[in-house]
Amino acid sequence: MTPAPPTAWRAVWLLTRLRLQRLLNVSGRGFSFTKNNKSRPATPGKKRGRWLPGALLLLPMLFSFGTIARHGVLNMHCLLDQVAACQAQGSMQAGERLLAPVIAELIGHPFSTALAGGLTLQLMLLWLVSVLLPLGMGELSKPDWDLEWLVTLPVDKGTLLWARVLESTLVNPLGLLVLWPGTTMIAWYSGQGWFSPLSGLFACLLLLALAAMLRTLIDTGLRLSLNPAQLGNLQALLSVAGLFPMYMGMSFGMGAGGFAHEWAAAMPAWSAWTPPGLLVSLLNAQGAAAALPAVLLLAQCLCLMLLGMALLRRQLRHGVVGAGQREASRKRSPAALHAGQWRARIGTVIQRRELTLLLRDRNFLVQTLLMPLLILGGQALFSGQARDLHALLSNPALLASTGFFLGTYVLMMSAFQTINKEGGALWLLYTFPVAVDQALRQKAQLWAALALLYPLILFGAALAWQDAWRWDMAGLMLLALAGIPLYSAIAVALGVFASDPLATEAAVKIRPAYTYLYLLLTGLYIAALAAGSLAQQLVFVVLAAALAVALWQKARDEVPYLLDPAASPPARVSASDGLIAAMLFFTLQTLALLLLKGKVAAPLAQMAIAFGGAGALTYVLLRLVYWRSKTASVPRMARGRHPWRWGTAGAAVSALCGIAYTLVLQPPAAAVGGSSWDSLWLLALGVLAAPLCEEFIFRGLIQGGLRRSLPAWQAIGTGAALFAIVHPPASMLPVFVLGVCTGIAYERSGALLAPMLTHALYNAAMLGYQLNR
Repeated sequence: MTPAPPTAWRAVWLLTRLRLQRLLNVSGRGFSFTKNNKSRPATPGKKRGRWLPGALLLLPMLFSFGTIARHGVLNMHCLLDQVAACQAQGSMQAGERLLAPVIAELIGHPFSTALAGGLTLQLMLLWLVSVLLPLGMGELSKPDWDLEWLVTLPVDKGTLLWARVLESTLVNPLGLLVLWPGTTMIAWYSGQGWFSPLSGLFACLLLLALAAMLRTLIDTGLRLSLNPAQLGNLQALLSVAGLFPMYMGMSFGMGAGGFAHEWAAAMPAWSAWTPPGLLVSLLNAQGAAAALPAVLLLAQCLCLMLLGMALLRRQLRHGVVGAGQREASRKRSPAALHAGQWRARIGTVIQRRELTLLLRDRNFLVQTLLMPLLILGGQALFSGQARDLHALLSNPALLASTGFFLGTYVLMMSAFQTINKEGGALWLLYTFPVAVDQALRQKAQLWAALALLYPLILFGAALAWQDAWRWDMAGLMLLALAGIPLYSAIAVALGVFASDPLATEAAVKIRPAYTYLYLLLTGLYIAALAAGSLAQQLVFVVLAAALAVALWQKARDEVPYLLDPAASPPARVSASDGLIAAMLFFTLQTLALLLLKGKVAAPLAQMAIAFGGAGALTYVLLRLVYWRSKTASVPRMARGRHPWRWGTAGAAVSALCGIAYTLVLQPPAAAVGGSSWDSLWLLALGVLAAPLCEEFIFRGLIQGGLRRSLPAWQAIGTGAALFAIVHPPASMLPVFVLGVCTGIAYERSGALLAPMLTHALYNAAMLGYQLNR
């Protein structure tokens, strides 16, 4: 017996539920740090918790947009209503206590005509964002059009179209993110209290329904009339066009200047009768005064939805397949070069191929090269800070940070997407006459060169604008430029882990968690550029270089298994293990010092116990992980080639260099307690705990891991540099020499006993020399 087709309401509910479940599945997989390519039976245990990553990401973003919306309401009230208290403070960003009378006057009172007009303009702009950006973020460029298979369902066309509009209303995360905080703040300052989020959500859904109808009309009309290549170009244009209303709408909460406030003050009276204007009036109305805007708003929304549905039916009167969508556009092949005709060639074959792909994909080109300028320029233009360009050119830290941001944003849209942009043709990389990791290295070099263009232009303009040469500015510029090639390697390596070439959903081909990890690492380097301390800046350069090598090593291990859903690389000791162990070691040491504070009187005793305990626990945990994962190349303790001989020789050289450094510079001697217990604790720390813990991490893990990818001298130098930067600046040079000597001892002997002996004898010699002085 054939089951009866579902009713109209049930069909709408099923299709909407399908879209919501699809969004939940995509977000749950996309925000994961782990690859799950194995078969996944649909068990309840695996479905639980998928909402958590998305919620953890959505909540802080809603809070951030809510803060911007709140400042926007207050700024417009102060500027458009010309509040005397705000003018007295001299700033729209005054503290809560100073603006408390202004807020109290605003809450629960009818908005002025000027303020209502400004809020109407803001809602119009954000509504336009909810239409343009979803279209420009991949909706148009999808090769499959789900309406083509939805029409095969046993559902009436009208029901299907209404379901499509409803699901587009509910499944618009970006629209919800930009509109809901704004409508909530309007309701809050209208005196609705804790009911404001519900009122704001209802108002937001009304605007999103109109946006969904317009998006459906645009998407349907364009797909029926344009071919895929034209759709890709149009998507690039829409992604750029959507930035302007977004920045203008958010600029009300970012500053008190800019021409957006001038446009808000000039809003015509008829804007109050548009859906956003009626929505502001409805949220701000009290009691029976809300009836008129409510009736007019619902009537307008109903008429617009019915009109849109009539247009949509007319678009689909001949079916859902348009001639333009199926047409293939092929350009005539260029004429062959005449024999002997010379043509300039830039870079390697792989780099030229990457440039060709960049020039063909208009959306890729815009996102990579044009979007950084639009983001930076839009923020300055719409927040009214473009006139402060001289402050940027004269501030070394701000200038270096801005140039580094431009370069790393280009890398995020290009080098980070290296594997993802290959798409289904990724297997071609495995057929080239070069190793895949070499092909990725060539791509990283290309993107690093392109990412350096914007910083070089900016820095060149700043140097030309200066009246005199500034060494501090030049030094920061060099640090910023040095970081871009390092972050190109980091971006390509993270892109290997972030990409899932076997995924069928475009939204999960890149895991956003790795994108935010890349942004976090970028933010740390920018913080170092703004720190003002040369030592801290050099530390971050060394750390970035070590991180780039470590991540590249892990990515190189992963590359041969990208197209195999079941296999994974064998467990081997890597440089990233050493970096993780170092972070764990110093974190445990800090926690131990906090626990011992007040319980152990002697500071040296606290330091020795915390140092030794943290090192022992780190060693045990690493050994346990290596044992469980059957890791290969775990560092050996005593078995090697003459560890005693190499350890003693390294100690002699490093101790002589350390004593000579002390004699030349005459640094102040470290204060050592007069009691014998202090001397014993210092001896235990320097001769026993430090050599055992630090040599296992810096020589066994970091240098041993780097040795897999680098020549011996590079691995020794990098390990010694990392070892030096964790010590005080005054002792970095002799500690670096010690790191080189211990590294050579470990390289020659192959056993940890040699660097441990070098380290212990060096510390003993330096302690004896200091005490004798």
